[in-house]
Amino acid sequence: MTGPGRWAGAGRRLGDLLGALIEPSDRCALLGFPSYGNVGDSAIWLGARSLLDGLGAEVVYTADHHDFSAAALAERLPSGTILLTGGGNLGDLWPSHQRTREQVIGAFPGHRIIQLPQSVHFGDPAGLERARAVFDAHPDLILLLRDEPSLRAARRAFRAPSALAPDCAFALTGLPRLARPERRILWLRRGDHESAGPDEPNGAEAPAGVHRTDWTGQEGADARWVAAAQAVRQRIAAASAEVRGTASARAVAELADAQDRHARLQLQRGCGLLGSASAVVTDRLHGHLLSLLLGLPHVVVDDRHGKISGYWRTWGHDRHRAVARRAPDADRALRAADALLADPATPRPTRGR
Repeated sequence: MTGPGRWAGAGRRLGDLLGALIEPSDRCALLGFPSYGNVGDSAIWLGARSLLDGLGAEVVYTADHHDFSAAALAERLPSGTILLTGGGNLGDLWPSHQRTREQVIGAFPGHRIIQLPQSVHFGDPAGLERARAVFDAHPDLILLLRDEPSLRAARRAFRAPSALAPDCAFALTGLPRLARPERRILWLRRGDHESAGPDEPNGAEAPAGVHRTDWTGQEGADARWVAAAQAVRQRIAAASAEVRGTASARAVAELADAQDRHARLQLQRGCGLLGSASAVVTDRLHGHLLSLLLGLPHVVVDDRHGKISGYWRTWGHDRHRAVARRAPDADRALRAADALLADPATPRPTRGR
């Protein structure tokens, strides 16, 4: 494993923000476990777990947005702090996540609730009004936003105190060491409604030496990884059922351990996929952030709602042009990736055998 190294300052900023809100040995819950294949959300989850561990907080309940139980949470945490995982689902882009968020905030007015760093997007005024009614009714809700456009949107829309914070991925304590690259360029492209739209490099087919994929499935997984993932999903299902039934400390600990194992498997697969190429082109925010952490030369193309460019500008990522560039479309991104690889001054990541 290799650590984030030069990015430790962002992790410290997150730790300082949460340390002002959570006391050592505080009991808390962490909600929003990503039970799917989006590697970026697994990186966020593991970063949050690392932050809470570093603060000495006791996590007494975890759940994804499907298996969340208000009764189990109330039993495990009669009082304390509820943390909602970070990401890009505050708003109406991913309705099921937002519904769970509003359910939790509405059901627990006596708990402090901290929304970990999120990007915000509401396209439907009715959805924003519904969220405002729920958020503004809570007496102790704190919102952390990971880019300045989201911070401004949150301050316009909600009464809750809000602050700017880096993405939780910067609190990761270690990343897998990269193997030798198998291809020249990886084009990691969103296949969902956050994509900016049809934008294939050089038409329908990727050029020679460019592998086009996404990481939401099992791309990059070998048979051993698949077997491990199947086993841990079975553990999660069994532990989730037990938590819903008994909410015992033992069942909660087993569930959290299995969830962390699932997230580590996804992160391992995602970093291996990124590192399978000498350079990366991506329209995924965590394709960019993990490439930064890994030291991989890469070029980013914006998503439909400007999430990547908002984060890039907020945290001054122009200063990382030695390893990271922006481009307006896939063709120019591929040319920029070629230029990075051709430049002898471009830093190269440390790789294993």
